[in-house]
Amino acid sequence: MKIRSLLAALVLAVSTVACSLFSPKEQAVLNMTISNTRKIAILLADTVQAITIDSLDVPASGRLTYKIKLSEPGFYVIDLLQGKRIPLYLEPGDYITIKADATADFEADEITGSEGVEILNQINEENFKSFALIDSLEQELSKAEGEGTFNSEIRTRLDAAYDKRVKEHQEALYAIIDKYYNKLPVIFAFYQSLGQLPLISPMDKFELFEKVEEGLKKKHPNNMHTIYFANRNQKIKEAIEVERKRRENAARIKEGNPMPEIALANDAGEVIKLSSLKGKTVLVDFWAAWCRPCRANNPKIVELYKKFKNKGFTVYSVSLDGIPSQPSPRDAWQQAIKDDKLEWPYHVSELMGWNSSIVNEFGIENIPFTILVDKNGNIAAVNPPIDMLESIIKGIL
Repeated sequence: MKIRSLLAALVLAVSTVACSLFSPKEQAVLNMTISNTRKIAILLADTVQAITIDSLDVPASGRLTYKIKLSEPGFYVIDLLQGKRIPLYLEPGDYITIKADATADFEADEITGSEGVEILNQINEENFKSFALIDSLEQELSKAEGEGTFNSEIRTRLDAAYDKRVKEHQEALYAIIDKYYNKLPVIFAFYQSLGQLPLISPMDKFELFEKVEEGLKKKHPNNMHTIYFANRNQKIKEAIEVERKRRENAARIKEGNPMPEIALANDAGEVIKLSSLKGKTVLVDFWAAWCRPCRANNPKIVELYKKFKNKGFTVYSVSLDGIPSQPSPRDAWQQAIKDDKLEWPYHVSELMGWNSSIVNEFGIENIPFTILVDKNGNIAAVNPPIDMLESIIKGIL
């Protein structure tokens, strides 16, 4: 009897110590019912990766309870090990109920228990709506193509339905962000996309990024996700400024405007100014040795040069060689000039690829890109079709 009492007291003492070390305010409880998998993993998601912190066997009943010790809010993932992962946002004191099937779509899952979970549910619900519509549109498209009835009218209708849903999805995300701007799980809204289309454009909606950053800094100033989001916003802000400047520069490049100066070095290191060719009609050709369409255009440009070089026409070639995949960009540049017989003397490059300063200065998005400059230094044509160049040149010589 005394031994039994002693054991009971010992169990009580251990339980008391355990509770003091791992109190409800320092943990989140996951009450799970999982089907069609016998194992799951619990992962902690930091700002760059998800790290496994535990692996659990799922009993035959599928029911299990798991306690996560945490002192601050964070993002977690339940990996059902069947190609399906469930993201979670947890705060100390949360009690989350999860019903999930490892082999079913996410729409079948039921996750409840906290405001953070509800925010993620709202974001996911919009995804489900969009995916359902896209599936139905793809089925209709496949059916029309299979029956041979597909036409421009059907394409227009399908595109309109898709565009309408994209707008609805965007508006829903804007509303979620506006409502929960100081809640960490709202960060997920900024990462939503449909295929390659980001649903929240930093260029168009950066004020939302700033609003959430301000809200999170006030409520969770030291949380790593707040810090990461703020740092990411700073990079986005810098990129937006570069893009704004690029668009301003691109707007200057139009017919009738003075051609901006270009002063770059040739292979010998000699700086050749475009303005030094004033008095001639000049085709400024942005190209690269690695650019197949550029190389395909070169024979026509060579032909034009030979035809009009004695009538006051020349070519000023600006190379965008220097992309990471080129082991020796200078050699590639010079070899392309030789192979394509680009005999005019004005060849310049920074050999920095798309990082060349000239890219942003002229708002270049693709190459080949050409600008025809008249003898007075004004822009006569911007990126005209190669087959139309001859007639345009004749008209201004």
